[in-house]
Amino acid sequence: MADTAAEARIDRLMDAIELVKADRRREAIHLLRELIREDNDFEDAWLWMSVAVDSLDQSSICLDNVLRVNPANFNAASALHRIRTPEMQMQKRRGRIRMYRDLAFTGMWLLVVTLLYTMLFTFMSAAG
Repeated sequence: MADTAAEARIDRLMDAIELVKADRRREAIHLLRELIREDNDFEDAWLWMSVAVDSLDQSSICLDNVLRVNPANFNAASALHRIRTPEMQMQKRRGRIRMYRDLAFTGMWLLVVTLLYTMLFTFMSAAG
């Protein structure tokens, strides 16, 4: 009986895969969600859900779940790396830009303080 249930799950997964390939993603997502509800650790359902969903954020969540179930899943790890690499590069650029902004801001305030002290000492020496 357990074999029959497993075979039925595999058949439904194959149906979902065919729906994804036929670009009938909404139907595939519905079927994959049912499979995942039945077994939250269904690695292949999570993997195909990552292909079926609309956004990279959703794909990333699905791939995280694949890796939660099987940390050695090379396909999920490489796909997640491809998704997150541009995001990591953008974060690195933002960090550099923030650093330059902070340095420029600090330099501006040092210049303002230096000018104020220069004006103060010039005024005091002219008055004295």
